[in-house]
Amino acid sequence: SIPQLPSIQQNTKTLIGYQFGVFYKTLLSKNLSLSVEPAISVIGSSMTLIGSDGDSYDTDEKLGYIELPLIFQYSLKKLYFGVGPSMGLKLFSKLSGFENRTFNITSYKSMDAAGNLLVGYSLSKKIDFNARYSHGLMNIIKDPGYAKTKNRFFNFSVLYYLK
Repeated sequence: SIPQLPSIQQNTKTLIGYQFGVFYKTLLSKNLSLSVEPAISVIGSSMTLIGSDGDSYDTDEKLGYIELPLIFQYSLKKLYFGVGPSMGLKLFSKLSGFENRTFNITSYKSMDAAGNLLVGYSLSKKIDFNARYSHGLMNIIKDPGYAKTKNRFFNFSVLYYLK
């Protein structure tokens, strides 16, 4: 069984996650486009938890989502900027590190919403690079009396155009 839920968190650090997806981009005007970008993302953090028994546990917490960002992009030749919302559906939430055991966490909501800002550069007609900041808009914890937290992450992407 999982140790008693800790009441103290220390040394929280961001974990490097990953994302895999596709995108569809359509031109709305000369400089404005809309990009639909469904993806599977895994994000998380590493932390030391202090349990009610006084023991400390080094843990990794990972959350997986299917995300659907809708990004409006404004292009200035090869440089572009984007903004838009995204919705996420939680696939899993796991806590690992308790004596090499992994636990499913049920305290997270199944849906998330975020706002996104990005900046990108078109290297060629086939390849883009971009950096994105996603800021959660909802508390993802089911019991608001226990804790409040929102997903926030930076994302660096390489995009390859098939068409």
